[in-house]
Amino acid sequence: MRTLPVIFLCFFTIAIAACGGKPAPPKGEKWGAYRTAILEKHAVDIDNFRDQLPGGLADGQDITKYDLDQLLLGIKIEMEHTSEKLKALEISTDHLEEIPDYYTRLEEMEEQYEREVKAAKK
Repeated sequence: MRTLPVIFLCFFTIAIAACGGKPAPPKGEKWGAYRTAILEKHAVDIDNFRDQLPGGLADGQDITKYDLDQLLLGIKIEMEHTSEKLKALEISTDHLEEIPDYYTRLEEMEEQYEREVKAAKK
């Protein structure tokens, strides 16, 4: 009868490895709000979101760790570099892992540059 627990343990280990090495974080009310907002804004369902780009700073992190507005803005901005929305989301989380307000700062920097270019043309 020891065979059954061993088989279960092997199956569980394989399942975790297939999911990126870590079990999925618990999905609570906050996660549901993130899922709904990202789905409505970008037609991306984060229910099966898994790291696709190895070596990112946010690998294995719970998506609700990041500010929702920053994630939404990040997906929009990163779509300039990829046609895959889940990859855009993953790139966003990597940037936000380093700088929590990365996309606000990026927009401010671009606006400042545009003001400087307009001023130089006068």
